[in-house]
Amino acid sequence: MPIQKFTFTHKEDTNTLLNFVAQKLTVSKKKAKQYLDRRLIFVNKRRVWIASYKLHKKDVIEVVTENTQQSNSGLKRIETGFQKETILFKDNHYLIVSKPPEIVTNGHESLEESLKIHFNDNHIRAVHRLDKDTSGAVIFAMNKDAFERMKTLFKKNLMKKVYRVIVRGGVGKQTFTIDAPIEGQRAVTHVKLLKRGNEASYLEVSIETGRTHQIRIHLASIGHPVIGETEYDRKPIEHPLLRQIRRQMLHAYRISFVHPDTQRLVSVTADIPDDFNQCLKTLGLAE
Repeated sequence: MPIQKFTFTHKEDTNTLLNFVAQKLTVSKKKAKQYLDRRLIFVNKRRVWIASYKLHKKDVIEVVTENTQQSNSGLKRIETGFQKETILFKDNHYLIVSKPPEIVTNGHESLEESLKIHFNDNHIRAVHRLDKDTSGAVIFAMNKDAFERMKTLFKKNLMKKVYRVIVRGGVGKQTFTIDAPIEGQRAVTHVKLLKRGNEASYLEVSIETGRTHQIRIHLASIGHPVIGETEYDRKPIEHPLLRQIRRQMLHAYRISFVHPDTQRLVSVTADIPDDFNQCLKTLGLAE
């Protein structure tokens, strides 16, 4: 596997990861920082993205270069701009959009900002959020009253949310439930195995509660962290293919609820994005 590999020695002039990578790749520090930001650098098989990380003698540094990543994994960069075909549902009250990865839900340079510009409507507001690296269905309110009514549904756990996720390792059970508190609050996650491999497994997950990072925390707690996870998975990544996946493989697949105004059931499904499908194929998990 043509991943660039280096060993740090005590003779090196610098011991910060940023400077070391820039020196070894003969690139600017700005370019080296881009590799760090895109989670393409590993130290002793652990993903590291902190520029000031201090290296020690005999540390092994691996860099997944862009050409290597494209030629071997087939994973492509995702367009983060809003596209009409990503609209899953729209009426006078709500707008549901399939968020691509690598874009934040709201704030500066966000999906919410793009929607406001596209529809020329500054009242559009995200009702909930997905992590930047998580793709899938997100609900936006078209006005303040609609926002408050939808927030009530979330607080009462009246939303049915189903996710697709790729995790490390072979999951043994066909179905199971994780009922473990997160920061003192009850958190319940239901898991269904879709396909199991030697290195990874493909799961469908539904949640009763919506704690921050609930799925990522729960799956990591049972030894099957989300592939591409950078916060809760600190185990060495042995498989070269797994090191080339640079975002967490978590997708908000389906969301269902009773419309607060029409009282009709709304259920939408967000197509699996290209990079997620490529990951499934690479790991032999495609359905």
